[in-house]
Amino acid sequence: MGLNHLMRPCGDGDLCPFATGFGEMPPYFAGRGTQQGAALKSLDAMRAGGRFRRCLVLWGPRGNGKTAMLEWTAREARERGVQVLKYAAVELETREQVMNMVAGRPRWTERVAEVSWGGLRLKPRPQVEDALYDVLLRRLRKAPLALLIDEAHTLEPSVGRLILNTVQKLASSDAAILLILAGTPILADRLAEMEATFWERSQVLPFNLLSKQDASDAIRIPFESAGRTISADALAGVVTASSGYPYFLQIWGALLWSDVGQPAAHVAESDVRRVQPDFNRERDRFYQLRLRELKRLDLFKAAVAVARAYGRAQDLDEAEIVAALEPIIASESTSRDTNSVAAIISRLESVGFIWQPGCAGPDCYSRGIPSLMDYVLKAASPATSATSL
Repeated sequence: MGLNHLMRPCGDGDLCPFATGFGEMPPYFAGRGTQQGAALKSLDAMRAGGRFRRCLVLWGPRGNGKTAMLEWTAREARERGVQVLKYAAVELETREQVMNMVAGRPRWTERVAEVSWGGLRLKPRPQVEDALYDVLLRRLRKAPLALLIDEAHTLEPSVGRLILNTVQKLASSDAAILLILAGTPILADRLAEMEATFWERSQVLPFNLLSKQDASDAIRIPFESAGRTISADALAGVVTASSGYPYFLQIWGALLWSDVGQPAAHVAESDVRRVQPDFNRERDRFYQLRLRELKRLDLFKAAVAVARAYGRAQDLDEAEIVAALEPIIASESTSRDTNSVAAIISRLESVGFIWQPGCAGPDCYSRGIPSLMDYVLKAASPATSATSL
Protein backbone atom coordinates (compact mmCIF):
# COMPACT_ATOMS: atom_id res chain seq x y z
CA MET A 1 0.00 0.00 0.00
CA GLY A 2 1.54 3.30 -1.05
CA LEU A 3 1.64 6.46 1.01
CA ASN A 4 -0.66 8.29 -1.40
CA HIS A 5 -3.48 6.01 -0.30
CA LEU A 6 -3.02 7.20 3.28
CA MET A 7 -2.51 10.92 2.75
CA ARG A 8 -4.78 13.05 4.94
CA PRO A 9 -5.02 16.67 6.21
CA CYS A 10 -2.07 17.41 8.46
CA GLY A 11 -2.00 21.01 9.61
CA ASP A 12 -2.49 24.20 7.59
CA GLY A 13 -4.02 22.27 4.69
CA ASP A 14 -0.90 20.13 4.24
CA LEU A 15 -1.21 16.42 3.59
CA CYS A 16 0.72 13.69 5.36
CA PRO A 17 0.40 9.95 5.93
CA PHE A 18 0.50 9.96 9.73
CA ALA A 19 -2.69 9.05 11.59
CA THR A 20 -3.40 11.31 14.57
CA GLY A 21 -6.96 10.09 15.12
CA PHE A 22 -7.82 6.94 17.05
CA GLY A 23 -8.39 3.95 14.82
CA GLU A 24 -6.84 5.40 11.67
CA MET A 25 -4.42 3.29 9.68
CA PRO A 26 -0.80 4.36 10.24
CA PRO A 27 1.44 4.64 7.18
CA TYR A 28 3.59 1.82 8.52
CA PHE A 29 2.19 -0.73 10.96
CA ALA A 30 5.28 -1.16 13.13
CA GLY A 31 5.78 -3.87 15.71
CA ARG A 32 2.61 -5.85 15.03
CA GLY A 33 4.07 -8.70 12.99
CA THR A 34 2.78 -11.37 15.37
CA GLN A 35 -0.76 -9.98 15.31
CA GLN A 36 -0.73 -9.52 11.54
CA GLY A 37 0.68 -13.00 11.04
CA ALA A 38 -2.11 -14.54 13.12
CA ALA A 39 -4.78 -12.72 11.12
CA LEU A 40 -3.23 -13.64 7.77
CA LYS A 41 -2.90 -17.28 8.78
CA SER A 42 -6.62 -17.37 9.47
CA LEU A 43 -7.61 -15.53 6.29
CA ASP A 44 -5.36 -17.64 4.07
CA ALA A 45 -6.69 -20.83 5.62
CA MET A 46 -10.26 -19.79 4.87
CA ARG A 47 -9.40 -18.73 1.32
CA ALA A 48 -7.85 -22.16 0.76
CA GLY A 49 -11.07 -23.84 1.79
CA GLY A 50 -10.11 -24.57 5.35
CA ARG A 51 -11.28 -23.09 8.61
CA PHE A 52 -9.80 -21.57 11.70
CA ARG A 53 -11.40 -22.82 14.89
CA ARG A 54 -10.02 -20.20 17.27
CA CYS A 55 -11.21 -16.62 17.31
CA LEU A 56 -8.65 -13.84 17.79
CA VAL A 57 -8.79 -11.53 20.81
CA LEU A 58 -6.93 -8.21 20.52
CA TRP A 59 -6.50 -6.44 23.83
CA GLY A 60 -4.53 -3.57 25.32
CA PRO A 61 -4.87 0.05 26.46
CA ARG A 62 -6.40 2.55 24.09
CA GLY A 63 -4.12 4.12 21.50
CA ASN A 64 -2.04 0.97 20.95
CA GLY A 65 -3.41 0.15 17.50
CA LYS A 66 -6.24 -2.36 18.03
CA THR A 67 -8.80 -0.50 15.92
CA ALA A 68 -6.24 0.11 13.20
CA MET A 69 -5.46 -3.60 13.28
CA LEU A 70 -9.14 -4.39 12.63
CA GLU A 71 -9.15 -2.01 9.66
CA TRP A 72 -5.96 -3.58 8.32
CA THR A 73 -7.46 -7.06 8.70
CA ALA A 74 -10.65 -5.98 6.93
CA ARG A 75 -8.64 -4.75 3.94
CA GLU A 76 -6.57 -7.93 3.81
CA ALA A 77 -9.73 -10.03 4.03
CA ARG A 78 -11.45 -8.26 1.15
CA GLU A 79 -8.33 -8.65 -1.01
CA ARG A 80 -8.62 -12.41 -0.43
CA GLY A 81 -12.29 -12.59 -1.30
CA VAL A 82 -13.36 -12.95 2.32
CA GLN A 83 -16.58 -11.17 3.29
CA VAL A 84 -16.24 -8.65 6.13
CA LEU A 85 -18.74 -7.59 8.77
CA LYS A 86 -17.10 -4.92 10.95
CA TYR A 87 -18.91 -3.24 13.83
CA ALA A 88 -18.28 -1.18 16.93
CA ALA A 89 -19.93 -2.65 20.01
CA VAL A 90 -22.17 0.44 20.28
CA GLU A 91 -23.89 -0.76 17.10
CA LEU A 92 -24.73 -4.07 18.77
CA GLU A 93 -26.36 -2.99 22.01
CA THR A 94 -29.21 -5.53 21.96
CA ARG A 95 -29.71 -9.01 20.55
CA GLU A 96 -32.29 -7.67 18.11
CA GLN A 97 -29.90 -4.94 17.01
CA VAL A 98 -27.36 -7.63 16.17
CA MET A 99 -29.88 -9.18 13.81
CA ASN A 100 -30.84 -5.84 12.29
CA MET A 101 -27.19 -5.02 11.59
CA VAL A 102 -26.32 -8.43 10.16
CA ALA A 103 -29.54 -9.16 8.23
CA GLY A 104 -31.37 -5.86 7.94
CA ARG A 105 -34.86 -5.23 9.21
CA PRO A 106 -37.24 -6.98 8.76
CA ARG A 107 -35.78 -9.76 6.59
CA TRP A 108 -34.74 -11.93 9.52
CA THR A 109 -38.40 -12.36 10.59
CA GLU A 110 -39.80 -13.07 7.15
CA ARG A 111 -38.95 -16.76 7.23
CA VAL A 112 -41.49 -17.40 10.04
CA ALA A 113 -44.90 -18.36 8.73
CA GLU A 114 -48.12 -17.01 10.18
CA VAL A 115 -50.33 -19.38 12.15
CA SER A 116 -54.13 -19.15 11.97
CA TRP A 117 -56.32 -20.55 14.74
CA GLY A 118 -59.87 -19.75 15.70
CA GLY A 119 -59.91 -16.71 13.47
CA LEU A 120 -56.73 -15.37 15.02
CA ARG A 121 -53.60 -14.88 12.96
CA LEU A 122 -50.39 -15.25 14.89
CA LYS A 123 -46.85 -14.72 13.72
CA PRO A 124 -44.56 -16.16 16.39
CA ARG A 125 -41.30 -14.42 17.08
CA PRO A 126 -38.35 -16.55 15.97
CA GLN A 127 -35.49 -17.39 18.28
CA VAL A 128 -32.78 -14.82 17.72
CA GLU A 129 -30.11 -17.50 18.08
CA ASP A 130 -31.57 -19.59 15.26
CA ALA A 131 -32.18 -16.57 13.07
CA LEU A 132 -28.62 -15.26 13.45
CA TYR A 133 -27.23 -18.71 12.69
CA ASP A 134 -29.36 -18.95 9.53
CA VAL A 135 -28.44 -15.48 8.30
CA LEU A 136 -24.72 -16.02 8.79
CA LEU A 137 -24.91 -19.50 7.26
CA ARG A 138 -26.47 -18.03 4.10
CA ARG A 139 -23.61 -15.54 3.89
CA LEU A 140 -21.06 -18.29 4.38
CA ARG A 141 -22.46 -20.25 1.45
CA LYS A 142 -21.27 -17.41 -0.77
CA ALA A 143 -17.77 -16.93 0.66
CA PRO A 144 -15.77 -17.14 3.92
CA LEU A 145 -16.65 -14.47 6.47
CA ALA A 146 -14.65 -12.35 8.93
CA LEU A 147 -16.70 -10.85 11.77
CA LEU A 148 -14.79 -8.01 13.44
CA ILE A 149 -16.05 -6.30 16.60
CA ASP A 150 -14.32 -3.28 18.14
CA GLU A 151 -14.73 -2.12 21.75
CA ALA A 152 -15.91 -5.65 22.55
CA HIS A 153 -15.36 -5.03 26.27
CA THR A 154 -18.56 -2.93 26.19
CA LEU A 155 -20.77 -5.66 24.74
CA GLU A 156 -23.80 -6.49 26.87
CA PRO A 157 -23.20 -10.04 28.17
CA SER A 158 -26.29 -11.57 26.54
CA VAL A 159 -25.32 -9.98 23.20
CA GLY A 160 -21.77 -11.24 23.46
CA ARG A 161 -23.02 -14.70 24.41
CA LEU A 162 -25.30 -14.74 21.35
CA ILE A 163 -22.43 -13.85 19.02
CA LEU A 164 -19.90 -16.22 20.58
CA ASN A 165 -22.25 -19.19 20.73
CA THR A 166 -23.43 -18.66 17.16
CA VAL A 167 -19.87 -18.47 15.85
CA GLN A 168 -18.97 -21.61 17.79
CA LYS A 169 -21.95 -23.45 16.30
CA LEU A 170 -21.00 -22.36 12.78
CA ALA A 171 -17.34 -23.28 13.25
CA SER A 172 -18.36 -26.70 14.56
CA SER A 173 -20.24 -27.30 11.31
CA ASP A 174 -17.07 -26.61 9.28
CA ALA A 175 -18.07 -23.07 8.32
CA ALA A 176 -15.22 -20.77 7.29
CA ILE A 177 -15.88 -17.97 9.78
CA LEU A 178 -13.34 -15.90 11.68
CA LEU A 179 -14.32 -13.82 14.72
CA ILE A 180 -11.95 -11.08 15.92
CA LEU A 181 -12.74 -9.16 19.11
CA ALA A 182 -10.82 -6.03 20.14
CA GLY A 183 -11.04 -4.28 23.49
CA THR A 184 -9.34 -2.76 26.51
CA PRO A 185 -7.59 -4.78 29.24
CA ILE A 186 -10.90 -5.69 30.91
CA LEU A 187 -12.01 -7.61 27.82
CA ALA A 188 -11.13 -10.96 29.42
CA ASP A 189 -13.40 -10.21 32.38
CA ARG A 190 -16.25 -9.21 30.08
CA LEU A 191 -15.88 -12.37 28.03
CA ALA A 192 -16.01 -14.44 31.22
CA GLU A 193 -19.31 -12.72 32.10
CA MET A 194 -20.71 -13.92 28.78
CA GLU A 195 -20.40 -17.52 30.01
CA ALA A 196 -19.21 -18.76 26.62
CA THR A 197 -16.13 -20.50 27.93
CA PHE A 198 -14.84 -21.65 24.55
CA TRP A 199 -13.43 -18.14 24.04
CA GLU A 200 -10.66 -19.21 26.46
CA ARG A 201 -9.27 -21.30 23.60
CA SER A 202 -8.97 -18.16 21.46
CA GLN A 203 -5.63 -16.78 20.38
CA VAL A 204 -5.07 -13.77 22.63
CA LEU A 205 -2.91 -11.07 21.06
CA PRO A 206 -1.76 -8.30 23.43
CA PHE A 207 -1.00 -4.82 22.06
CA ASN A 208 1.96 -3.58 24.08
CA LEU A 209 4.04 -0.44 23.68
CA LEU A 210 6.46 -0.58 20.77
CA SER A 211 10.11 -1.44 21.21
CA LYS A 212 12.67 1.27 20.46
CA GLN A 213 13.42 -0.27 17.07
CA ASP A 214 9.75 -0.58 16.11
CA ALA A 215 9.00 2.93 17.32
CA SER A 216 11.90 4.22 15.23
CA ASP A 217 10.62 2.35 12.16
CA ALA A 218 7.13 3.81 12.63
CA ILE A 219 8.62 7.25 11.93
CA ARG A 220 11.60 6.49 9.71
CA ILE A 221 9.98 4.26 7.10
CA PRO A 222 7.15 6.66 6.11
CA PHE A 223 9.66 9.51 5.75
CA GLU A 224 12.07 7.45 3.69
CA SER A 225 9.23 6.08 1.53
CA ALA A 226 8.45 9.68 0.60
CA GLY A 227 12.09 10.45 -0.24
CA ARG A 228 12.78 12.28 3.01
CA THR A 229 15.53 11.56 5.51
CA ILE A 230 15.61 11.81 9.28
CA SER A 231 18.75 11.77 11.40
CA ALA A 232 19.51 9.11 14.00
CA ASP A 233 19.57 11.78 16.74
CA ALA A 234 16.15 13.06 15.67
CA LEU A 235 14.73 9.54 15.69
CA ALA A 236 16.17 8.86 19.13
CA GLY A 237 14.55 12.01 20.49
CA VAL A 238 11.15 11.08 19.07
CA VAL A 239 11.35 7.52 20.40
CA THR A 240 12.24 8.74 23.88
CA ALA A 241 9.50 11.38 23.95
CA SER A 242 6.84 8.97 22.72
CA SER A 243 7.69 6.17 25.19
CA GLY A 244 6.83 3.69 22.44
CA TYR A 245 3.14 4.67 22.48
CA PRO A 246 1.76 4.33 18.92
CA TYR A 247 -0.64 7.27 19.24
CA PHE A 248 2.14 9.61 20.37
CA LEU A 249 4.37 8.43 17.52
CA GLN A 250 1.73 9.39 14.98
CA ILE A 251 1.48 12.85 16.53
CA TRP A 252 5.25 13.22 16.26
CA GLY A 253 5.21 12.09 12.65
CA ALA A 254 2.48 14.56 11.70
CA LEU A 255 4.19 17.47 13.47
CA LEU A 256 7.57 16.81 11.86
CA TRP A 257 6.05 16.21 8.44
CA SER A 258 4.29 19.57 8.47
CA ASP A 259 7.06 21.50 10.20
CA VAL A 260 9.78 20.53 7.74
CA GLY A 261 7.47 21.14 4.82
CA GLN A 262 9.69 20.52 1.79
CA PRO A 263 9.14 17.01 0.34
CA ALA A 264 12.88 16.38 0.09
CA ALA A 265 13.81 18.15 3.33
CA HIS A 266 15.96 16.46 5.96
CA VAL A 267 14.62 16.16 9.53
CA ALA A 268 17.28 17.01 12.09
CA GLU A 269 17.46 16.96 15.86
CA SER A 270 16.88 20.72 15.85
CA ASP A 271 13.50 20.12 14.16
CA VAL A 272 12.52 17.75 16.96
CA ARG A 273 13.45 20.38 19.57
CA ARG A 274 11.47 23.01 17.71
CA VAL A 275 8.22 21.00 17.61
CA GLN A 276 8.62 19.54 21.12
CA PRO A 277 6.35 22.22 22.67
CA ASP A 278 3.66 21.41 20.11
CA PHE A 279 3.90 17.73 20.96
CA ASN A 280 3.78 18.50 24.68
CA ARG A 281 0.55 20.45 24.20
CA GLU A 282 -1.05 17.58 22.26
CA ARG A 283 0.14 15.03 24.82
CA ASP A 284 -1.07 17.09 27.76
CA ARG A 285 -4.44 17.69 26.12
CA PHE A 286 -4.79 13.91 25.83
CA TYR A 287 -3.73 13.47 29.46
CA GLN A 288 -6.21 16.11 30.61
CA LEU A 289 -8.99 14.03 29.11
CA ARG A 290 -7.70 10.93 30.90
CA LEU A 291 -7.42 12.88 34.17
CA ARG A 292 -11.01 14.09 33.85
CA GLU A 293 -12.06 10.51 33.22
CA LEU A 294 -10.31 9.31 36.36
CA LYS A 295 -12.02 12.01 38.43
CA ARG A 296 -15.41 11.36 36.83
CA LEU A 297 -15.09 7.68 37.72
CA ASP A 298 -13.93 8.52 41.27
CA LEU A 299 -10.55 6.92 40.60
CA PHE A 300 -8.23 9.88 41.02
CA LYS A 301 -7.15 9.18 44.59
CA ALA A 302 -6.59 5.51 43.78
CA ALA A 303 -4.60 6.45 40.68
CA VAL A 304 -2.35 8.75 42.72
CA ALA A 305 -1.67 6.01 45.26
CA VAL A 306 -0.85 3.47 42.55
CA ALA A 307 1.36 5.95 40.69
CA ARG A 308 3.33 6.63 43.87
CA ALA A 309 3.76 2.89 44.40
CA TYR A 310 5.18 2.50 40.88
CA GLY A 311 7.71 5.31 41.25
CA ARG A 312 10.01 4.86 38.25
CA ALA A 313 9.20 1.15 37.85
CA GLN A 314 7.52 -0.17 34.73
CA ASP A 315 5.90 -3.19 36.41
CA LEU A 316 4.50 -4.02 39.86
CA ASP A 317 3.17 -7.18 41.45
CA GLU A 318 -0.51 -7.23 42.35
CA ALA A 319 0.38 -7.48 46.05
CA GLU A 320 2.22 -4.14 45.84
CA ILE A 321 -0.77 -2.49 44.17
CA VAL A 322 -3.13 -3.95 46.77
CA ALA A 323 -0.89 -2.60 49.53
CA ALA A 324 -1.09 0.86 47.99
CA LEU A 325 -4.88 0.76 47.73
CA GLU A 326 -5.85 -0.77 51.07
CA PRO A 327 -5.07 2.37 53.16
CA ILE A 328 -7.31 4.39 50.85
CA ILE A 329 -10.20 1.99 51.33
CA ALA A 330 -9.64 2.05 55.08
CA SER A 331 -9.62 5.86 55.15
CA GLU A 332 -12.88 5.92 53.24
CA SER A 333 -14.53 3.59 55.79
CA THR A 334 -15.08 1.11 52.98
CA SER A 335 -14.80 -2.64 53.24
CA ARG A 336 -11.16 -3.72 52.98
CA ASP A 337 -11.90 -7.12 51.53
CA THR A 338 -10.13 -8.32 48.43
CA ASN A 339 -13.16 -7.78 46.22
CA SER A 340 -13.16 -4.05 46.90
CA VAL A 341 -9.50 -3.74 46.02
CA ALA A 342 -10.01 -5.98 42.98
CA ALA A 343 -12.87 -3.76 41.80
CA ILE A 344 -10.65 -0.68 41.90
CA ILE A 345 -7.85 -2.49 40.07
CA SER A 346 -10.34 -3.58 37.41
CA ARG A 347 -11.57 -0.02 36.98
CA LEU A 348 -8.00 1.26 36.66
CA GLU A 349 -7.47 -1.38 33.98
CA SER A 350 -10.61 -0.29 32.16
CA VAL A 351 -9.21 3.22 31.61
CA GLY A 352 -5.75 1.98 30.63
CA PHE A 353 -3.93 3.18 33.75
CA ILE A 354 -2.51 -0.30 34.40
CA TRP A 355 -2.88 -3.67 32.69
CA GLN A 356 -1.64 -7.26 32.62
CA PRO A 357 0.21 -8.01 29.37
CA GLY A 358 2.01 -10.99 30.89
CA CYS A 359 5.08 -9.02 31.91
CA ALA A 360 6.86 -10.99 34.64
CA GLY A 361 4.13 -13.38 35.73
CA PRO A 362 0.38 -13.83 36.20
CA ASP A 363 0.22 -11.29 39.04
CA CYS A 364 2.28 -8.62 37.28
CA TYR A 365 0.78 -5.29 36.18
CA SER A 366 2.45 -2.88 33.77
CA ARG A 367 1.88 0.81 33.28
CA GLY A 368 -0.83 1.37 30.70
CA ILE A 369 -0.74 4.65 28.82
CA PRO A 370 2.91 5.74 29.22
CA SER A 371 3.78 8.67 31.48
CA LEU A 372 0.12 9.14 32.44
CA MET A 373 1.16 8.27 35.98
CA ASP A 374 3.64 11.15 35.95
CA TYR A 375 0.90 13.52 34.82
CA VAL A 376 -1.45 12.28 37.55
CA LEU A 377 1.22 12.80 40.21
CA LYS A 378 1.84 16.30 38.89
CA ALA A 379 -1.88 17.01 39.14
CA ALA A 380 -2.02 15.72 42.71
CA SER A 381 -1.99 18.26 45.54
CA PRO A 382 -2.61 18.33 49.31
CA ALA A 383 -6.28 18.47 48.40
CA THR A 384 -5.95 14.98 47.00
CA SER A 385 -6.62 13.51 50.42
CA ALA A 386 -10.11 15.00 50.27
CA THR A 387 -10.84 13.48 46.89
CA SER A 388 -13.09 10.44 46.99
CA LEU A 389 -12.30 7.17 45.29
